[in-house]
Amino acid sequence: MASDISPQMLVIAARRIGGPQQPVKFETLDLESMPSVQSESVDTYSISLGLKICNRGRALNEAFRVLRPGGRLVVLEASNIPIKFIHSAYLAYMNICMPTLGWLATGGDSSAYRYLLDGVIAFPKAEVFARELQDNGFVGVRFRRLSLGIVAIHVAQKPALAHAA
Repeated sequence: MASDISPQMLVIAARRIGGPQQPVKFETLDLESMPSVQSESVDTYSISLGLKICNRGRALNEAFRVLRPGGRLVVLEASNIPIKFIHSAYLAYMNICMPTLGWLATGGDSSAYRYLLDGVIAFPKAEVFARELQDNGFVGVRFRRLSLGIVAIHVAQKPALAHAA
């Protein structure tokens, strides 16, 4: 199953993976609440660049609910560059370039790009997010920074004997 809150994004995804003949079900879902997905029915749950723009706690609770015991959560999200001066330079660059590119791309409205940048700045450091995953009941939490730490991939598991609340 592939899902997104935006039906337009699902149309693009279907086109990119080869159209409707592929054995993928596309469904419009909100990662904070997925009543159509049964509890403990998902083997692997992946979120890419979505946790910075939602209620993270609710989204993680919902991921925990739908994962089968022993199921895996994989999250690609904004992170921090561990070398402080490089991280500061990156944020300064993004504060100038992101709104400017957004303004150019939209013909004068950079609000969506500012919103995304604010999400990047506000998202917790990789180590802090790893603790959040543990605090939400996940085990075996680990992460790997990519692109100097601009993003990180976190992997965690629902305990094998856990049951949804």
